[in-house]
Amino acid sequence: MERWKSFLIEAYERSLALRERLDAANMSPYELETIEQLNRIPVLKKEQLPLLQKHQLPFGNMITTRSNELARIFMSPGPIYDPQGKEEDDWGFAEALRAAGFTSDDIVQNTFSYHLSPAGFMFDSALRRIGATVVPAGPGNRELQVQLMNDLQVTGYVGTPSFLHLLLQYADEKGIHVTVKKAFFTAEKLTENMRDQFEQRGIRVFEGYGTADCGCIAFEDRQEPGLKISSRAIVQLCDPISGVPLDEEGEIVVTIFDRTYPLVRFGTGDVSRWVDGYKGERIVGVLGRVGTSVKVKGMFVHEQQLKEVMADVGCPLFQAVVTNEGDHDQLTIYIEKELDEEAKQKIKNVIRITPTFVSVDRVNEGERCLIDRRKW
Repeated sequence: MERWKSFLIEAYERSLALRERLDAANMSPYELETIEQLNRIPVLKKEQLPLLQKHQLPFGNMITTRSNELARIFMSPGPIYDPQGKEEDDWGFAEALRAAGFTSDDIVQNTFSYHLSPAGFMFDSALRRIGATVVPAGPGNRELQVQLMNDLQVTGYVGTPSFLHLLLQYADEKGIHVTVKKAFFTAEKLTENMRDQFEQRGIRVFEGYGTADCGCIAFEDRQEPGLKISSRAIVQLCDPISGVPLDEEGEIVVTIFDRTYPLVRFGTGDVSRWVDGYKGERIVGVLGRVGTSVKVKGMFVHEQQLKEVMADVGCPLFQAVVTNEGDHDQLTIYIEKELDEEAKQKIKNVIRITPTFVSVDRVNEGERCLIDRRKW
């Protein structure tokens, strides 16, 4: 409690936006005695960040330092600017990777993107913190990825489960032996079918949960069921409308111990529930989303941002549908007119994933523009 109180006092004194939020809620960090007192603070929704940042570029007065004192600045879909402080393992994933068995003896292929999105650096810094050797492979290019795995005798993998599945399929087709023995997944659902396939190959797999804003929130340690809450986070499951903490399924609301970017009562938009008997300690994983954003292939697609770019390319009537086929996410955009390649590329550049475009006679205007039809 003293650790959190000290953190909140420092954040209150250095972050203008946080000070305004706490003052408006009549909440003084100097008088903080229990974590439950934080419940007086309204939830800050992730979907509010683009507007808040646009109003006061680039971070909406939420960080505790000047922009030129940060280590890096990233841009997530939204757009949302994500600051990286100068702390070692700034996003806290080293704790999760240690629980997954990664050590200084490992050579680890990091297939998360190092370009604009922070995931690549999140795991790069965490792996370096525990002394592992990192191969900064990034996403895509399966031929080169498999060659790297074989030539370097890679022992560990971090990325999405579907991409590792693709790499292993390609290696099998080419008769290439892969030496990966451990993997850590996040940003995408790990199905039981895929978990079984990896384990049958002798690859011990773990999954975690985090966001570009918060870093590591929870992770699998196999000591108990579900995902263990990170030591750097306070997690609540709240009513998505009122923000009141629930004992049942609710929105994941996080307070993160981050001196540079102190997110307090931050609504991730993800939905979960507590593991029975472990309230406040373990969640079952991500069960879905609230709001108007959907995570596809590890990237958030925001309905409003999609509407804007579709209107820009002259296609205001559309319907984007997310499905999962063969354990791989698919985004199909149904449109009433043909789009040229330049327009398609513009859409891809904005939402940061590659959709499939299908022309139809008429789009159903009675449904939402972005629909998630995946069933797990």
